[in-house]
Amino acid sequence: MAGLFDTFTIAKRGLNVQQGNINTTSHNIANANTTGFSRQRAVAETTKPFGGMSRFDTAGVGQVGTGAEITSIQRIRDYFIDYQVRSESGTSGYYTQASETLSKVEDVFGEPSDTGIQELTNQFFNAFQEVSKSPDKSDVKTVAIKDASALADALNYTYNQLKKSQEDSQALIQTNITDVNSYLDQINELNKQIRSISSVGQTANDLMDKRDNLLDQLSYKFGIKVDRDSLDTINLSSTEYPDAALVKSDPNDTDYSRLSYVKSAVATKDASGNFTGEVTVEYYPLGNENSPTKSFKISTDPSKAKDLADNLMQNRVLIADKDGNAVGMTKTTAKDPNPAPTVGTTTSTVNGVTTVTNVTAIKNTDGSTTYTTLVKSTPPATDTQLKGGVFQTYKYDSESGVNNVDDNHIRGEIAANQSVQQTIQGYMDSLDRLAAGLAYSVNAIQTGNIDADATTLSQGLSKNLIFTNAGNTATDTGITAATIKVNDALVKDPTLLNCNTTSTSGVGDGKRANAIANLNSMKMNLSNVKSTEDLNTMTRKKFLEEMGIDDTSGTGFSDSTCLNLNAGTNGSTVDSYYKTIINNLATTTQEASRQVDNQEAVLSNLEDQKASVSGVSLDEEMTNLIQFQHAYQANAKMISTIDELLDVVINGLKR
Repeated sequence: MAGLFDTFTIAKRGLNVQQGNINTTSHNIANANTTGFSRQRAVAETTKPFGGMSRFDTAGVGQVGTGAEITSIQRIRDYFIDYQVRSESGTSGYYTQASETLSKVEDVFGEPSDTGIQELTNQFFNAFQEVSKSPDKSDVKTVAIKDASALADALNYTYNQLKKSQEDSQALIQTNITDVNSYLDQINELNKQIRSISSVGQTANDLMDKRDNLLDQLSYKFGIKVDRDSLDTINLSSTEYPDAALVKSDPNDTDYSRLSYVKSAVATKDASGNFTGEVTVEYYPLGNENSPTKSFKISTDPSKAKDLADNLMQNRVLIADKDGNAVGMTKTTAKDPNPAPTVGTTTSTVNGVTTVTNVTAIKNTDGSTTYTTLVKSTPPATDTQLKGGVFQTYKYDSESGVNNVDDNHIRGEIAANQSVQQTIQGYMDSLDRLAAGLAYSVNAIQTGNIDADATTLSQGLSKNLIFTNAGNTATDTGITAATIKVNDALVKDPTLLNCNTTSTSGVGDGKRANAIANLNSMKMNLSNVKSTEDLNTMTRKKFLEEMGIDDTSGTGFSDSTCLNLNAGTNGSTVDSYYKTIINNLATTTQEASRQVDNQEAVLSNLEDQKASVSGVSLDEEMTNLIQFQHAYQANAKMISTIDELLDVVINGLKR
């Protein structure tokens, strides 16, 4: 039967419980402003009561309680809210990064502006209108040539700044890679520590907070998939590449993936300038620029070599093993194949290429069996495996079978930096077509010939092109926004500017200058020139024919008919074409900015929900502290009372 000493033990246990409650509350208050901290609660349970299992037991009328004890320190966390926050964080990261980059692109164009391409184009055409009125005045010609130089310089500058924006996005990808690998290594190490603590029956609350905080930061880079395992460990992969495990719950399993950064990808050409079908890839293992680069070669169809190299240079990220070695992947599924493959994992090494094949089988409800074969090769052995080993997170790629991007829900800063390059390239291609269309049509009127290589006409001064290729000033072949410039001969001697009806004299009635000025209102089908064509090798004749320019007679281009260039009624003027570029950019940037605002509102709401569950409320903690303080004092009073009773029993009874 319980006595005073048992009551003393109960009170002592009560002191311990309240002390644990006070310690936990103190820990919460100390971390009220700690990022990622989840409030904790001490979980108390009754200890085993005194008494037997029978009504006839010596315990009398029933079991007697023996007090309480703290069984665990509980971390208050809602995993569903965590999932929602990380999902929306990925979307927010995508739109925020895209909006920032597109805003910088808008600044590059700087429209509307008194010094922008649109205003300089108008000044160029107005200057030639003035030349047509006074074709014999050299000062008027000088102004026209200067305006042409200003327009060419603006096109050069804008193109080069857009190119720089592309390179900046690629540099951000490398920064993202080093950050991601650092996060993954920390999560992996925390996973091991948490496993060790949980295996001895304790709960590593603070370590799990650190791990969750890293997962939150990682979710801004790409979509993450977290699977919880035993002993509070996790398995981690990306939603875009679920077959590439990034963190594993088993500390002894080192078959996990990391990311590496592509330094260069070059499609080899033969002596004739044709692609051979070989692509050489050089990369930094784990994205570390200070480490030696590694490389491998891939053979593919010659027609696909350039696209493969361009894809690598845009995406820049390779899936790698734990040491940063590039890994290629392909995945295939088959329902009841004949013969059925052997389930399991096999490894082979041939010519320095290690291939791991893993076959799994799933029994379907209809009785059939679906076999999935995942092949990993280090380094990639085929172009298909290489594509499967490129961490492309902004669009779905069905060829390799391992990419699982949802085109309607793209997540992460890496995806934004990859996809925005394509958007910028579109503006660069449009600028190229604008510069080439303007230069070739102006030169056709200036020289009296649509064909730069023609020698049948009496050229006279016609070789003095207004616009030339900076890489080869003797010709206009291959003009782009990056290479357009004004002929140095005209800059030195503006009188060489041909204004006459014929191309044999630099003076005259000004009709040729008027024809150049009238290009401002002529419609051109610039969009007919596909962005996939190489403008660097395109000739004046081919470009003008593709965009629909011919002479009004339809019998052929000549020195006289060049004054009446005709591109039909389709297409757009130079001014409206450029305005379309600016309007599209403004619309795209505005949409990205709107999405950022929407995501901030969604994410803020979820963060508030998360804080209401896991955040520390100082008012609540102070209330709890008072409650635990009174309970501690009550238990202390119980011990004091028992001490007095024991004094009566021990010392009082003997008197």
